[in-house]
Amino acid sequence: MKILGQLRKMDVEAQSPIAYFLSLDKNSYPLNPHIGESVSLKWAGTITCIECGRKTRKSYSQGYCFPCSRDLPGNAMCSVRPELCEHEKGNEADREFWRTHCKIDHFVYLSLTSGVKVGITRHYNIPDRWIDQGAVKGLIIAKVPERVLSGQIEVAIAKDFADKTNWRKMLKGEVAEVDLLTFRDKAHELFPSALKEYAVKDGQVEELVYPVESVPEKISSHNLDKIPEFTDRLTGIKGQYLIFEHRVINMRKYAGYHVEFGFTDR
Repeated sequence: MKILGQLRKMDVEAQSPIAYFLSLDKNSYPLNPHIGESVSLKWAGTITCIECGRKTRKSYSQGYCFPCSRDLPGNAMCSVRPELCEHEKGNEADREFWRTHCKIDHFVYLSLTSGVKVGITRHYNIPDRWIDQGAVKGLIIAKVPERVLSGQIEVAIAKDFADKTNWRKMLKGEVAEVDLLTFRDKAHELFPSALKEYAVKDGQVEELVYPVESVPEKISSHNLDKIPEFTDRLTGIKGQYLIFEHRVINMRKYAGYHVEFGFTDR
C-alpha cells in the first residue's frame, strides 16, 4: 500500500500505548499496526505551505512559507516567548487571534522528557502537548486565564527548571525516576507573588506509554533534504519521531513536504 500527500505532524490518541496516525493531506492513517514492518518513505521534491498552500523552496516554522511564517499572528515572537504577547495591541488579525487563542485558559505544566522541564500550553492541548514532547509523565501546576500570565510564570521558574529536551535521551528513554509532586512544590515557591493564586495544588501526575519496540544504539536523525528516500524497519514512535532500525525522523520538521509512504499490504 502506498499513500501520497502533504505531510503534517502526526495525530495522536491518548491511550496506552499512545495511538499514532500519519497525517497526509489532512487524512489520518493508523501507524501503530505497522510497527515491526518495513516502511518506505520518499520525498517527492515539493514543499507547500500548510497555511496558504503556496509552493516554497524551504519550509519555515515547521511548515509555513516565508510570508506566513513572518505575518501570521500564531507565528509571532510570543509563540516562543509568551511573556511578550502583545496581540491585544496589534491589527485586526492580531486582536482576533488574541481573543481566540491568547485570552483563554492556559496551563503551566511540568513534564518528564529527558529530565524535568517546564512548559505552557492552551487548555485544550493536554495531553497532546506532552505526547508531542515524548514526555513519560506530565503534571499541571497552574491554570491562568491569559497566555501572557502563563509566560510570566514560566520565566520565573525556568531559572531553576529546564525548558528544553535532549531529544536523543528522550527517544532512548534515558530518564531518571523523579517525583513530579516534589518538583511542583518547588516550582510553586518560585511563582511571582501576584500570580500565586493561579497555582494548581491538587493536580494528578499523568503517565504516558509509547509504542516502542526498540531504539537504535546510535541515534541518527534522517535528513530528507539530503537523502529523499529510504526503506527501513519501523520499530517505534515517540514524540513526533518515527523510530526505525537504523535512523529516526522528526515528522513535525517536515510539515509541508509532499511525501509517499509505502506499507506492507494487509
